[in-house]
Amino acid sequence: MTFVLQLPFSSGRRTRRKAVAVRLFDLMVMALIALGAALTVVYVVQYELKVEPKRPAQGAALAKAKVMGRVRWAMVEPRLVARLKQPHALELGRVWATREGRVCGLVHGWGSFGGLTAMTRFYTVGDEPVFKQDGGGDFDYQWWQCKRDHYVIIREGSEETGFCATKLGQERCYTVIVGARTY
Repeated sequence: MTFVLQLPFSSGRRTRRKAVAVRLFDLMVMALIALGAALTVVYVVQYELKVEPKRPAQGAALAKAKVMGRVRWAMVEPRLVARLKQPHALELGRVWATREGRVCGLVHGWGSFGGLTAMTRFYTVGDEPVFKQDGGGDFDYQWWQCKRDHYVIIREGSEETGFCATKLGQERCYTVIVGARTY
């Protein structure tokens, strides 16, 4: 059994004020939702502009950038060789310089125990190479900054990490095609 309690119909000044107050509250809630949506759009656009990859050097700036890149690489390469204790020449993937003069790239080297390390990412702080294995907490962020700023390419090569990006890996690894995807 259900009972419905009917409220008496009321009219007058108080009822109209209450209805106006409810409508004003509804309008304020809708305005806050619209403001929140607009701010979200603004922040997303600002973020996308901030993380957009930077354009490489072009025209007259390219010649200056190439000279800067060669000079930076001449300072960094010996330190990279010394750091990796290489008995053989370095096998490099892509190496580039950023607008700020930081050298970033991938290197396949021999570890201090004589084993191959596979293609490993590095960037420089000053002239010293920094690897993820060094334990710096901000390596991923700094590498991301490098990835978005290929100002001048110092050496062409693969940006893939791991064994399959090396010369030996390219001989031994194979490509698997499943449908439209390549692995």
